Amino acid sequence: MHGLRRFYAISLLAVTALAAPSPALAGGKSVIELFTSQGCSSCPPADKLLGTLVKEPNLIPLTLAVDYWDYIGWKDTLALHSHTKRQRSYAKMRGDMNVYTPQAVVNGVKFTVGSDARGISAALRNHPSNETEIALAVKRDGENISVEVGAGQGKATVWMLSVASKISVQIEKGENKGANVTYFNVVRAWRNLGAYTGTPIRTSVPVSELAQNGADSVVVIVQNGGPHEPGAIRNAEILLLR
Repeated sequence: MHGLRRFYAISLLAVTALAAPSPALAGGKSVIELFTSQGCSSCPPADKLLGTLVKEPNLIPLTLAVDYWDYIGWKDTLALHSHTKRQRSYAKMRGDMNVYTPQAVVNGVKFTVGSDARGISAALRNHPSNETEIALAVKRDGENISVEVGAGQGKATVWMLSVASKISVQIEKGENKGANVTYFNVVRAWRNLGAYTGTPIRTSVPVSELAQNGADSVVVIVQNGGPHEPGAIRNAEILLLR
């Protein structure tokens, strides 16, 4: 996962392997969470690959910057400690305790190296078939973003994420000193819209509360489990705020 030559190869693979429709876990769009760090020398190829994947209309690739490499010389300017906790929660739920960067978690259940386009493609195409989609609608309603979650089965958490489409960072210290790295679909904030138990949910959030820290879009995820026990993603949508 090192070097530009390998990156160009996987970028080409990403275009060919992911250009065809890749099914989500249970319908709708597939979610790819990239756990990355500005202090990780292996991460820039994965960050760049994510920029290729954001062009696919059936995917919602997200950058989740973590803070556990801050001690080696550069404090990640986009990191949220909640991302570190989320990655560790995934590892705990899987039972393997595999936490590293760059790591991609696909639809909440599969994980692979974040710069491995082939691994990401495989994770997209090989997912559990026993999860049913939970209907989800996200739309702009005046100065609010409205969310409707339909009736279904199981217990889940409804998340709303504030996301910045593109942020470039000049890294001045650490393993990537001197590099200017562009990050795509950067998660800037999380909002728990509540626990889902099968009963329809309808709520709305003011756009003014979401369009902060450079965020220009919103992602809503319906995910099995509680806030600290993330499971399979049952549906997801992305919407521009502007």
